[in-house]
Amino acid sequence: MAKPLVNAILSRRSIRRFKEKDVDTEIIKEILKVGRSAPSRGNSQPWHFIVVTDSKVKKKLGDACYGQKVVKTAAFCIVVLGKIDPRKSVPDRTAELVKAGAFGQEVQDFADHVLDDWSLAEMKVDAALNSSIPAALMSIAALDFGLGCCWVKLAKDDKVLETVGVPEGFYHTGTIAFGYPDEAPSPRPRLPYRDLVSHNRFGTPYSDLE
Repeated sequence: MAKPLVNAILSRRSIRRFKEKDVDTEIIKEILKVGRSAPSRGNSQPWHFIVVTDSKVKKKLGDACYGQKVVKTAAFCIVVLGKIDPRKSVPDRTAELVKAGAFGQEVQDFADHVLDDWSLAEMKVDAALNSSIPAALMSIAALDFGLGCCWVKLAKDDKVLETVGVPEGFYHTGTIAFGYPDEAPSPRPRLPYRDLVSHNRFGTPYSDLE
């Protein structure tokens, strides 16, 4: 049975060396379209993507990522941001889902108030979790266009935000460096399933996984 998507994901590698070749704007738009379609809690879509193609900005961005060359030499980067305070958008987003028939009015009434007691730390976690989903999907979508990418999170977050002019209220979830691969890395080591997967209860092995 053909499993093109699964096979593509399993063959994906982090690419850190890129060819000196630009990526067409239409391809970038397609990748962004995939990111925009990502699921999120309550369809809140608490993210913002900054596409960086300017070489000078990429250099500064790379410096903010502790000098990582992969950011500086990428054809383009997408800085993935999470909105730290999702409460402002929750009523509107849940109202849209009620109108679409996804759930009833009682869910909206609950959702409108459930976040009131969240701390700043909890809101940052929420921002990071939700905005990581489109980041992963965009990384996979790049494969369809012959592109490679590398997820970069080792960074001075405040410096990254300053470099691309981000106002208050956003969290730097991570930066993705994209380009045409100039390397073909071998598979990287993966932890055994027994360390990653349980069955019904934590620590109970899931059978037939090796």
